[in-house]
Amino acid sequence: MIDQSLELIEKRLKTQLVQELSRTGLLFRLFSRVKESNSIKEKFTRKNYSIEEKKMQDLIGFRITTYFSDDLKIVFDLCSKLFEVVSLEYDTPKAEEFKPLRKNMVCKMPKEEDSIYHELARTSKHYDLIENTFEIQFRTTLSEGWHEVDHLMRYKCKDDWTDLTDESRMLNGIYATLETNDQALKALFDDIAYHHYKAKKWEAMLRNKLRLRFTLENLDNDIVVHLNKTPEIGKKLFKLNRNKLINEYINSTLSFPTTFDNWMFFINYTFLNDNYIVSKTPDFLLDDFKLNLKVD
Repeated sequence: MIDQSLELIEKRLKTQLVQELSRTGLLFRLFSRVKESNSIKEKFTRKNYSIEEKKMQDLIGFRITTYFSDDLKIVFDLCSKLFEVVSLEYDTPKAEEFKPLRKNMVCKMPKEEDSIYHELARTSKHYDLIENTFEIQFRTTLSEGWHEVDHLMRYKCKDDWTDLTDESRMLNGIYATLETNDQALKALFDDIAYHHYKAKKWEAMLRNKLRLRFTLENLDNDIVVHLNKTPEIGKKLFKLNRNKLINEYINSTLSFPTTFDNWMFFINYTFLNDNYIVSKTPDFLLDDFKLNLKVD
């Protein structure tokens, strides 16, 4: 009964996360778990939890991994608006030092899940030391494996690493190479987008610039022809700030399939203002844009 109640909470929270993340079109993977009883006991031995002070906060945990490093902050901000945040850690790099960067948040369970949790807590042992919260961790796909190794092999057995300064620095150095590779990966796709822009391959340019989970539908051929004839519009399209554009969409209440046409219509309405592309935009989308977007 206990496991089923926790799994129900996890499933409902996961459904909410998947729905919101999928709406963005971003490339991501979502992992979740309910902490098992043995893991709870093991953590109680390592941590000094108490009723009066700090309690365990990650009975239920989620990890969101993004394919590209610049999507981490976008997803982090989205989750901080989606749930009531109890605490958060979002480290930023410092030029004078290197260490793995923490990107985690602890959130309070929404009202519906909270009621299930409290009913469970009334009939179960140890729940006086566990808060009605859940944790979300944010990683890139390249750094995910390193964090798993570090957590199991160093964080959980810190005594093993006493006086192993060089070895600890080496492990951190492996993370540094992954962080560099994350930056190189983004730069590579920016270069690919530029290559396709110069070749007037607009669909390929959009795919590699925006880096979204586009459907297999092609960009409208009339729009392709129009972009070929009006290079100034293509140039503006390429020079758009990708993260600003995606945040504009996320912060609205819009939700449309991630097709090249839909994003072209959205980009034009919010940034380009090209009359021909407006004429190609379906009326129902224009109505949605007018209702949900504020354009200067």
